[in-house]
Amino acid sequence: MASTRLALAPTAPARSIAPHPRARVVRSASASTEHVLPDGVVLERVIGTPASSTTTTGAPLVFVHGSYHAAWCYEEYFARYFNARGRATVSVSLRAHGASGTTPGRAAAGTLAEHARDVGDVIERGMGEAGTSGRAPVLVGHSFGGLVAQRVAADDVRLGGLALLASVPPSGNGAMVKRFLKRDLWASLKITYAFITKAFGKNASLCRECFFSPDLPERDVERFMKKIDSSGALRMFDLKTLDAELPVPRPSGTNNRDIPILVLGGDRDFVVDREGLEETARWYGAAAALDVLGGVAHDVMLDRDWERAARALEKWLIENDL
Repeated sequence: MASTRLALAPTAPARSIAPHPRARVVRSASASTEHVLPDGVVLERVIGTPASSTTTTGAPLVFVHGSYHAAWCYEEYFARYFNARGRATVSVSLRAHGASGTTPGRAAAGTLAEHARDVGDVIERGMGEAGTSGRAPVLVGHSFGGLVAQRVAADDVRLGGLALLASVPPSGNGAMVKRFLKRDLWASLKITYAFITKAFGKNASLCRECFFSPDLPERDVERFMKKIDSSGALRMFDLKTLDAELPVPRPSGTNNRDIPILVLGGDRDFVVDREGLEETARWYGAAAALDVLGGVAHDVMLDRDWERAARALEKWLIENDL
């Protein structure tokens, strides 16, 4: 499928990317480790180091997942892909997701500010081997994790760049929900029901509708569904209070005022639509480049064409000397 690309900022001349066969997703090592936050909550953190046969190349990548996912969703393909290309990676599980702990008595995992503070703490003192290059990391956020990543950038934690994958826009998901309801009331109600009840963790058909394209093999949907079902002990946010933290401000501090931003998504996404992607790109103006991949669903890092998404991210990294 073709992709639609709208560059909203001039970029440096592109350097060529060598063909990368699907089978070559190896790395020298990965370690699932713990990162202890200042308040004592322990986050799951998976550090991936470049394949032993490659030279470390480019800025490290820090991956932040969306709702009801965890570090595993990047470790499946993306982290391995970039480790094989010479990049260090850190995949983080937010509070109450994956193997991360939580604060007792909470109805939701955290606020937007709290999640952003946690990720910032990992970047500033928890990069481990991935931070040895001294280069500012590129922060990669998916879905609501993209909203967290935007807040980290706004908080001026030093970054080299920001990549937003099928990300919730800075204003939140309210406008998108209304658009989907107008387009297809029944489908929208099913997906809304699935997120409220977490039914996508038990029903493969709903899981596919929410996260994956029709041509992803059923065995993969079933496999990912089981992981999704066990990934979120609590909702990532209390959506009733999230609006008070929105819109996320544009980066204006000395570290991130001019960082490049990639807005990447798919045209088969029934959670974040094209208008949502365009809203995000407009918000960041000249710093942003928009890339919409044809045939790709919401979970761009797990869908059948995950490698096209990885290559689009890689191309943007190279174009921006990251």
